[in-house]
This record gives sequence, C-alpha cells and structure tokens, in this order.
Amino acid sequence: MKGQSALYTVVGIGATLICLLGVSWIGPAGGFLNLLTPLAAAYLGMRFGLRSSLVIVIVTSALLLQLATTYTLAAYLGVFGVGSLLLPFFLRQQRSWDRSVLYATAGSAVATALMILFTVLVSGVNLQTLIDQMLQSEVDQAMQVYRASGFSDDQLQNMQQVVDGLSDFIGKNFYGLYFASLLAIQSLCLLLLQRLKGQHYHIAGIAFSRWRLPPGLIWVLIVAGFFLLLPLEAVSLIGRNLLVVLLPLYFLQGMAVVNSFLQKKTYPPLVKGLIYFLLLILNPLPIIITCAGVFDLWIDFRRPRQKNI
Repeated sequence: MKGQSALYTVVGIGATLICLLGVSWIGPAGGFLNLLTPLAAAYLGMRFGLRSSLVIVIVTSALLLQLATTYTLAAYLGVFGVGSLLLPFFLRQQRSWDRSVLYATAGSAVATALMILFTVLVSGVNLQTLIDQMLQSEVDQAMQVYRASGFSDDQLQNMQQVVDGLSDFIGKNFYGLYFASLLAIQSLCLLLLQRLKGQHYHIAGIAFSRWRLPPGLIWVLIVAGFFLLLPLEAVSLIGRNLLVVLLPLYFLQGMAVVNSFLQKKTYPPLVKGLIYFLLLILNPLPIIITCAGVFDLWIDFRRPRQKNI
C-alpha cells in the first residue's frame, strides 16, 4: 500500500504541474486543464489520507518556485492548493458533500485573503491597485498565449478588446466572481471524485437529485436584487457581488431538478451527458434553469404528482 501510495503521489505531482502550467505549454486548450489542477491531490487525499495530498501540494509549490513566478505560486495555493487539501479532509470526516464543498471554498477564500493582506502590508500597495495588477498580469499572460498560437493581427486586436472588457468586468465584481470561481472549481473536483471513487472511499450526503438550498437564502437573493437597483455605487457593488455568487447556486439547484427528471428516463448516459452540456452552453437555457432553481422553493418541481385516473 505504501509503495502504491508513493507511486501515485509522484504521478499526482506531475499531473498537477501539467494541469497548472498546461496553458503555457499547449496554448488556449490548456485552460481546460487548469480546472483539473486540484483533482490529483484531492483524489489521493481521499484514497490514502491527508499526508499524500499534503506532499503533492508542498512539492508542487517547491517546484513552482523554480519553474514559475511567485504570483503563480500564490495563485496555485489560493485557487487550487488549499481547496485540494480541505475538500478530502472534510469528506473523509463524513461531512455531507455540499458542506464539504462550502468549507473548502471558504478555506480557500480565507487563505487568499490572508496572502493578499500580507502582500498589502509588506509592499504598501493599495488593495484595489493590487487587484488591478493581478488582473493585468492575467491579461498579459492570456495575450501572450494568443500571440504564440498564431492569430492574425486583426484577431489579436479583437481578442485584446474582449480580454480588456472582461478584465474591467472582473475588476468591478472581483470578490463575488472569485468566490464563485472557487465554488465552481471545488464542485467540479467533487463531481470527478464521485466518478472516480469506485470501492475506494465513500462520499456522504443527500443525492444530487434531491438537493436544495436553504429556504432562507432566497431572501438574500431578493435583497441583493434590490441593492442592484439603488443609485448608491457602494450598495450596488454589494448587490452585484452577492448575485454573482447566488445565481450559480440556484443554477445548481435547477440542475438538480433536471437531474431528478432525467433519473426517471431510460436515456443512455451519452444522451444525458449531451443534455447537461447543452443546458450549460445554449442561451437562454442557463437562465431558464436558474429560474427553475429559484422557483423550486415555491413550486417544488420534484414533488411526486398524483395521476388522475
């Protein structure tokens, strides 16, 4: 068992580096690999315990000091590293999967906040200036990848406009978007852990088809919507950041409604996967699914219906 754990740990370190730095090596397609960065550490943490995942995070961090910048190291720890330790830690304690995801997300957010606070205190840079510098670094890296991919000058100019606009949007809603991104990464990691578990470990919690958010959270959503309408920029900012976090959660609840319906059908797995994929990418389907998640509180789409005879 120890030999197997050691071998898997070495492979996990390599896989983590490939996923993290893949965008620099294989271009824009490597961006999808970024989302898989925490999987190796989390999976080995579930199979062999916290020590294996801790080794992956520590060794990966040490290698990043040699292969990349300090910013890349901090980004790895804040976005992926801490969460890849916390998620299996809480799951192995038989905490429900939704609470484990929430705790791992909150832990990653706290770790990021502490690193940002330390940087602000040491460098004396204003917090907003630091965020702008971080975003500009991401913009520069993205454009460097696009240039290396062989795009024409006109295409690069259009890309620059799109990336600059996206950077401006992220800058105005940074806190909510960052938390929502952490939540999405941990949710994807949980989904993959569920697929890979076999007989190796157990994930506690209610079935996704019956999962729903706490009823009281709807009032936070309503208040956030009202905040968005007020002419005060500070209040509107709070409303925007709350909505950025809450709307994806209600989208997930809408997907749980869809999952409950699909479980009653005998569609092949490939067809079900295609349905989920289309619900993610085809407008206005994500909006409709989010609305279904919101109104599920009152309508209860999953309640068994009595058939009239």
